[in-house]
Amino acid sequence: MARAHRFFAPAAGEEAEIRLDRGESHRLWRVLRLRPGAEVEVFDGAGRAFSARVAGVDADGRRRLERGAPVAAREAARRLTLAVAIPKGDAFTEICRQLSEIGAAAVAPLVTERSEGAATPARLRRWRAAALAGARQSGRAGMAEVLPAAGFGDWLREAGHFSRRWIAAPARDEARGPSSVSIPGGATGPTGPTEDSAVSPDAVVAAIGPEGGFTPDEVAAALRRGFGRLDLGERILRTPTAAVVAAWRLLNRPDEEAGRRASPAGADEASPPASLREPSVSGGGRE
Repeated sequence: MARAHRFFAPAAGEEAEIRLDRGESHRLWRVLRLRPGAEVEVFDGAGRAFSARVAGVDADGRRRLERGAPVAAREAARRLTLAVAIPKGDAFTEICRQLSEIGAAAVAPLVTERSEGAATPARLRRWRAAALAGARQSGRAGMAEVLPAAGFGDWLREAGHFSRRWIAAPARDEARGPSSVSIPGGATGPTGPTEDSAVSPDAVVAAIGPEGGFTPDEVAAALRRGFGRLDLGERILRTPTAAVVAAWRLLNRPDEEAGRRASPAGADEASPPASLREPSVSGGGRE
């Protein structure tokens, strides 16, 4: 059986009869050509989804849906925010779509010293539309919130509430600080949440740099604020690829990301498992 067409309605959880906005109404009627009685699915972007039936149309052309039973949410167990340096061109649109599709809770566009892209009101609208499209396609009940763009320094000062903080910056030849421990996959990070961390252990953030990576000053500033290094391999990945791979790893391997794994009694919990020694993210690439 084919999966039902999905529509976004922020008030889906509060109203028995749902009125779609003009954009979703156009998609239902003009693009998909669904008629009254058609069975669909509606989600509110905040984690709730419901079956629904097309009921009719208002005088202003907005389609009405009759809400049915809740649909199982397909949301990640943790809230992951990816802060990504804006690349040149329109690559950030695809980044937003893919991160929303994978399960990220939010995407923060960053302006860094080496970033080549810029944020405009038109681009922000396009990025948010792409995040909605990714959520709709993947079956999520939530969607990635695309935040307003911010300079790296300003964003860093606001990121202290996350319980786990990572910056895609491989240590390579740099000496590790005394407060670091080995993290499976080649990362180093704080031994636990710092004093300004959120109460919830599920609020996680990772910063992905531009082509060429973060500058040493940017990395040092992040480390001073309790960020751990995210270094998952030797290959140099472009920013869009790095963002997607980092998101998947942090959402699907939380035990490994946290620097611990199931091990026999007496084993070294900080030692990286061989299964993680695979090429992955090294934090912003070069074309």
